[in-house]
Amino acid sequence: MACGKVCAALARIIPHSCVAAWAAVRRGLPRFVRSLLAGVGSSCPACDGAARAGLLCAACAQAVLEQATARRCPRCALRLGATQAGRRGGLCVECALHPPAFAHAVAAFDYADPFDALIKRYKGARRHIVSSALAQSLVQAVRTVHAGRAAGSADRADPAASAGPDAERLPIDVVVPVPASRASLRQRGFNPAGELARGVALRLQLRLLRGVLRRRHEGVARQASLARPDREAAALDAYVCAQRLDGLRVALVDDVMTTGSTADAAARALLAAGAASVTVWVAARTPKPL
Repeated sequence: MACGKVCAALARIIPHSCVAAWAAVRRGLPRFVRSLLAGVGSSCPACDGAARAGLLCAACAQAVLEQATARRCPRCALRLGATQAGRRGGLCVECALHPPAFAHAVAAFDYADPFDALIKRYKGARRHIVSSALAQSLVQAVRTVHAGRAAGSADRADPAASAGPDAERLPIDVVVPVPASRASLRQRGFNPAGELARGVALRLQLRLLRGVLRRRHEGVARQASLARPDREAAALDAYVCAQRLDGLRVALVDDVMTTGSTADAAARALLAAGAASVTVWVAARTPKPL
């Protein structure tokens, strides 16, 4: 309390230009630190080859980008086979029959060999540094997929027109992480989705809203082990928003999307709180079983 009073007093004494300058420094500090670390050698968290700043090496980054831009359902980011692409507006069977509450999804890579090791190291071995590689990969995927959609929209509207500079701006106002269960927090000591969301928000200069989305109850069985009706019942009313999000375009961030039930339930809570739209961003998307 005393510290807050001192800060308030200093804010009245120090010229506003100085306060604004300090705020600008605080906003630019993360980018400055990343630029310093960019020249520091490290091992690629995916292949252990030579890399920089704890990020993926150039080869792995390119491989991830190829996965991100592969044929995927635009609604849930499920990777599609050649025969599935183009049907039902490009949607997978599940999204065509049971449309989720979120509008789109972007995944950096499939939760399969070789990049599933990144998630396992991040969550299982508690290697927090891997969050930087995951965040960078997801940001790369988001920018690339959005640029492709913006260019496609511009072509449909006017084949002779360019998408323009506005197309580079992501249609997102805030980033919201999927909250972890209390059991997960006790086990890992951190929320994987929360750390990933923080890295993504910093890189895209978007506002991060922590603690807005909350769990209503704990102890729900793992979604992947349940059939669709049971998944939908388990996820029903699983989340609630702690504040209104009127008119905001939300990016819901998670580390892995397995069935989409969690993202769907979270999106419903965000929309019920007034969000204009919900887009899901995940580092990894579990492929459909063969």
